[in-house]
Amino acid sequence: MDFSELAQVATSKFSGFVDNANLRHFWVYVLCGMVIAVFAHRYSGDDRRFLSVFFRKEVWRSRSAFIDYAILVLNPIIYVLALEWIVKGLWKLTPVVADGVRSLGANLQNEGGSVWVTIALTVTLYLVNDFMRWWMHYLQHKVPVLWEFHKIHHSAEHLNFATAERHHPFDAAFFVFGVIGAAAIVNGVFWGLFGNHLTIYQVGGANVIFFASNIIGGVLRHSPAWVSYGPRIEKWLISPAMHQIHHSSDPKHWDKNMGGGLAVWDRMGGTLYVPQGREELQFGIGPETEEYQSLYGVYVEPLKKATRIFQRS
Repeated sequence: MDFSELAQVATSKFSGFVDNANLRHFWVYVLCGMVIAVFAHRYSGDDRRFLSVFFRKEVWRSRSAFIDYAILVLNPIIYVLALEWIVKGLWKLTPVVADGVRSLGANLQNEGGSVWVTIALTVTLYLVNDFMRWWMHYLQHKVPVLWEFHKIHHSAEHLNFATAERHHPFDAAFFVFGVIGAAAIVNGVFWGLFGNHLTIYQVGGANVIFFASNIIGGVLRHSPAWVSYGPRIEKWLISPAMHQIHHSSDPKHWDKNMGGGLAVWDRMGGTLYVPQGREELQFGIGPETEEYQSLYGVYVEPLKKATRIFQRS
């Protein structure tokens, strides 16, 4: 891969913001999120101007923020060079699972064009994806080796839109393995039952439910804006404020609100924390935060620490 190809990969994330509704920072989500943030700030009782809160220097121009931006450029290159084969391999599960289902004698091919099958596939893919996001995230916090890599995401001292992509490549690979693998299996089951010409309801190429969940402020999960849906709704949906609590350095917030869209998985797993009002938050992982404020710390320190855990076991 020559330099021009690497440059194209590095800029693919940014072009995706314009035309890829599967990215949480798709321009429609950003626009809707900013509108929601302005109204939420106006009715929050905060006397400060919105711009002075949202565009604070430390949020967008701190050392932590510049690490976010560097990772945003470097990780797509690492993904193509070392990780893309994982995703391509996982999607090969779909025809394998489909063949297995057909070998059991299941044959509902005539129902493949039914609107109910399309709805069932759309909903099932979303629910399985959302559950896997919670489950993989839960493991990233609870398994010591995985936590060493996931610490990178939590080492951000300030949250901005780029923080969503602040992940060690191994951490991202683990997460993708579970989420894409589950989606490939779901597709395989439906292909086996109803044929391989199924489609799902989409908006801009994204699952319509995923699209809707991001329209209501998903992009604000990593931002300076406190946007809460209120305790009643937050028993069911993860709000931006709930995810910001997940990043809090306060021990009472540790390992809480690991879900992506739905709060039911956190409620079932005992990891739900519903705020009863605005909370002032500090971010990071305590004294260790300083270790991850350089690219060496981001990419090399987790490997060294994970190795030590393996050596002790």
